[in-house]
Amino acid sequence: MRENIIKKMPKVELHIHLEGTLDLPLIEQFCEKHQVALPCEKEKLFSFTGLADFLERLDWICALVRTPEDAKKIAYHYAQSATEQNIIYAEVITNPTHWKELAYSDLLPAILEGFDAAYSDGYCDCRLLVSLLRAQTKQESLQLVRWMKANRHPRLIGLSIDGNEAASHGSNRIFYEAFLEAKHAGFGITVHAGESSPSEGVWEALDLLGAMRIDHGVRSITDPILLQRLIDEQIPLNITLTSNLMELYDHAHNHPLGKLYQMGIPVTISTDDPELMDVTLCSELNLAAETFHWTISDLIKLQKNAIYASFCGEETKALLYQKLETFQKAECDAQALSCS
Repeated sequence: MRENIIKKMPKVELHIHLEGTLDLPLIEQFCEKHQVALPCEKEKLFSFTGLADFLERLDWICALVRTPEDAKKIAYHYAQSATEQNIIYAEVITNPTHWKELAYSDLLPAILEGFDAAYSDGYCDCRLLVSLLRAQTKQESLQLVRWMKANRHPRLIGLSIDGNEAASHGSNRIFYEAFLEAKHAGFGITVHAGESSPSEGVWEALDLLGAMRIDHGVRSITDPILLQRLIDEQIPLNITLTSNLMELYDHAHNHPLGKLYQMGIPVTISTDDPELMDVTLCSELNLAAETFHWTISDLIKLQKNAIYASFCGEETKALLYQKLETFQKAECDAQALSCS
């Protein structure tokens, strides 16, 4: 019964990379279009031996996207697939450095056009977060932010940063000015921290980059003072369970998600790179519920956390809350469940 409820529940996803949403049929379409051979048997396309192998395959997939029309297609395709899971709102991250065949001045407008077209056709309401790579330069970061300011779009709502913090010591100071400028311009700020970095990475994300929420943040669990700050300031952590299991934990029971939730930190659950990791938001929510013995009330609370953490306007948030509350009342009345 739980799986059915999760499937029907209106959902919000905040930590998903567009680069990780291309499924095999779409990849095969691009291979045929651009006359590119698969690098291995298709059954092994999403099999990886480690992070380096994963990133190499990710870049190969992104290199198949060679025209603005291709970029529009993948954005539309994601919105369709999200709707199939009853994801009603998503903030999708893309890092232009992965898309080697397109300048971001061509890539980003095409993605936004794809999201617009999908929403007009009744699919998921998708917004775009543009991500910097920690290996980039200060100049590159400022150029990107100034492009975002000069090319505003209702669906272009935030700035992100990803990459290996452990291999990029001092990168937060390099990008300080770009994030400050983006925040002053009204963009939402989210930062990947507290996965490849210890808890210090979360402190720097908050204090140097002005993060309004954290993507991952799971290693905050080792720092009691930081945990109290997250509680007091209600700073959201967008957690990706299976992704963290691949990098940090040997079993879901050892993941700190359950403890972070119990402490009252506004955690959310997302998929990170769903096609590459063979997960869906429904399967991630089910895994979490099974692992931490969560009820439908807990799962609804996670969606409320995600709405709270989103960067959309108050009018959109009110609509999302209304859809979730309508579901909650109907489902709990039907199942005679206590979902308060």
